[in-house]
Amino acid sequence: MNNNLFNKSLFGLIPLVGLVMAGVCLISFGVSDASSSIKAVIQGITMTAGIWLGCMAIVTFLWKKFPWEENPIRHLFIEISAILVYTLLFSATLYILEIKYLGFPESTNLPMDIFTTLLITFLITAINESVFFYRQWKYNFSKSVRLEKDNLEAKYEALRAQINPHFLFNSLNSLTSMVEDNKPVVDYIQNLSVLLRYMMKSGENELVLLSEELEILRSYISLQMTRFNGSLRIKVDIPDSLYNHTVPPLVLQMLVENCMKHNIISRDKPLRVEIVADEESITVTNNLQKKTGVTSTEQGLNNIIGRYGFFTSVKIEVTENDEIFQVKIPLLAEL
Repeated sequence: MNNNLFNKSLFGLIPLVGLVMAGVCLISFGVSDASSSIKAVIQGITMTAGIWLGCMAIVTFLWKKFPWEENPIRHLFIEISAILVYTLLFSATLYILEIKYLGFPESTNLPMDIFTTLLITFLITAINESVFFYRQWKYNFSKSVRLEKDNLEAKYEALRAQINPHFLFNSLNSLTSMVEDNKPVVDYIQNLSVLLRYMMKSGENELVLLSEELEILRSYISLQMTRFNGSLRIKVDIPDSLYNHTVPPLVLQMLVENCMKHNIISRDKPLRVEIVADEESITVTNNLQKKTGVTSTEQGLNNIIGRYGFFTSVKIEVTENDEIFQVKIPLLAEL
């Protein structure tokens, strides 16, 4: 059932609840003639419709402004306060209008009327909240299924392209011992070994500490600086106080790799990449000097956006002008 049909079926409950309210009204006013009964039904349905629509508007606003999963206490407190104020104001206004213009008698049991109205109001609120909980559960379930599917595909691709890791690392160790007198070569091999180990293990965790990600990023940067021999200049300025925050694994490496993939790197046109961070985000900026004849599929960036979508509603910001290309990714919760 889609959301529109679901909403229409809920609106169908308004007359039913209105009849209950009418019954309460007739008992409270102590009337039983046909004219009063019709007035009571109209009053009950009007009261129900007003309360229903008001509660729905409040609940909808709060789910957008203060999502339950992010701050349930604030959501609940504001919701109860707002609905109490709205219900009392709406009911009092309607009650006065009915007595003054429709000829309804004053209630003989006002405290019971208020109690019953509030009881029905919170029943309506519970129904609206249940709708949103159901939608959130459905969304999270589909997201979980999609993430599991993506993980399975990623593992399959990794297995298909995997080289026996023991053979690979034994070979690298042997190569290191053969050139142990050449420190730059040894450093290069060790950085490569660290990076490959991390890449093979990255699928085991959905999030990693920023400190771990930066350690691997430095190994990756060292490899690329050796490769481009001064034509690539990368500056990393991230305070130690942010190291306990988390990010998806290899996200910074992918962003740096994206900079190199789409831009010219030469002695005449060195590529400059700057990585900075504050309490909320990490920003990767490079000077723009696009390669000719290379069309970007944005696959790497879309991959990062998709992975972040599972952990936060904060959007990744992409800025491009004639001089720079910049990507700002959110820092996730601390461990």
